[in-house]
Amino acid sequence: MLLKNVFEDTINQHKGKGEKYDGVVMMSGGKDSAYLACTLRRKYGLRLIGFINDIHYEYNQTFEGAENICRKLDMPLHVNKFDEDVMRRYFRFLFTSKELKDGGFGHICNYCGRFMIRAAADFALEHGAPMVFSGHNPEQVVGMGESFETDPKRIVKREAIREMIRESVDKARKISSEKAPDIIDYFPEELFPDGVKGVFMYQYFPYKPMEMIDYITKEMDWKPMKTMSSTYIASGCKLAHLWSYLAYRNKTVNYVDKELSEQVRKGVISKKVVKEFYENAYDSTEIINDILADLKIDSIETLLED
Repeated sequence: MLLKNVFEDTINQHKGKGEKYDGVVMMSGGKDSAYLACTLRRKYGLRLIGFINDIHYEYNQTFEGAENICRKLDMPLHVNKFDEDVMRRYFRFLFTSKELKDGGFGHICNYCGRFMIRAAADFALEHGAPMVFSGHNPEQVVGMGESFETDPKRIVKREAIREMIRESVDKARKISSEKAPDIIDYFPEELFPDGVKGVFMYQYFPYKPMEMIDYITKEMDWKPMKTMSSTYIASGCKLAHLWSYLAYRNKTVNYVDKELSEQVRKGVISKKVVKEFYENAYDSTEIINDILADLKIDSIETLLED
């Protein structure tokens, strides 16, 4: 009840104070952002605008899914399209910079996720919207150091994660300034500028993905984004196929593996469904080769070198 009260107090503090919108909702076409937008509109009656980033490596399903949900909820959708050449340089930098890499290549999503949140926050500031809502799941929120904590031990852990993130961003900015100064702004030091409040709903309420899927399918005619497997429980952009394969080649787990394991441990998703997700995963060979060619990377082996 405490967490629900914190969430609703935040909503009430900012509701009605925006010029045109109470908040910006980051849309992805997936279950988490769809359920988030539906809850904010139908339960809390917020004036919202959907926001989706186009980083050049998204599937058409991503935009179609976001458009469908926004249309059902009578909210506009803004597509924030990044320059394709800049994105190529950015992701080539992330995949090939040995100083930034981790074995599971989770740094790709960590850095990309930060600049996409900041893009939504800057959009909110520009349009006078006081809040940005994101559908990151509880494990992702903790990993970003954005979790709301009251337990002293968990507060210490959160601050340690934040310090680690600050150090990694500082490192990325330093290397970028030396090797690729044109992309340094894609490593934001802060997620939210003054005047914009970031709100991660799934840290305040029980996270029940299968119930969420059932609800938005029935109520919103939502369609699962089967971009990684014919069994939907998670989705991703095209780059996910490359970094997940690199993690496999490094004989380590990637961040999706970790999140699903944690959700099984918490009992919010079954082992059976997770097993089916992996058993029904698509062959990524063609997508991976297309990405390597697009990023002008000679081979997988060059990315695996120490």
